[in-house]
Amino acid sequence: NMKLGGLGPDYETIKEKKEKLKQQKEYSRQIKEYNMKNITVVQRLPAKPQVSSVSRQKALEYAKKIPRPKTFTTKQPEAEVKEAVPQAPAGPTLPPLPSLESLWSRHQKEKELVAAFKTLHIL
Repeated sequence: NMKLGGLGPDYETIKEKKEKLKQQKEYSRQIKEYNMKNITVVQRLPAKPQVSSVSRQKALEYAKKIPRPKTFTTKQPEAEVKEAVPQAPAGPTLPPLPSLESLWSRHQKEKELVAAFKTLHIL
C-alpha cells in the first residue's frame, strides 16, 4: 500500500517534522539548563601586563627628535595667481599650435566650400 504524490500538502510529514523540531528544542533547553547548573566559575584571563611609563616616555622623546618633513605653504599674491599660465605636464611635448591667422583663413575657406555645396544642393 503505497501513496504517490498528491495535489495538497502532506499533513503527516509536516506533523512528523514539527514533532522532531519540538523534541530538538526541548533537548537543547535541557542541556542548557544542565550546563548552567554545573558550570564552575571560569577563571578570568590574566590582565595584560601594564607597560611601564618609562618606556612610554622614551618613545615620546624619540618621536620629538625625529625631523618632520617641511611643508611649503607660502601663498602667492592674487595678481601673480591670475597671471600664472598653467604648465603642460612633464611628459612628451605637444606640437606647437598654429597661429590664429592661419586658423581664421582656413575657417573662411571651409565656409566658402560649404556655401558652394549648398548652392549646388549636394548637402
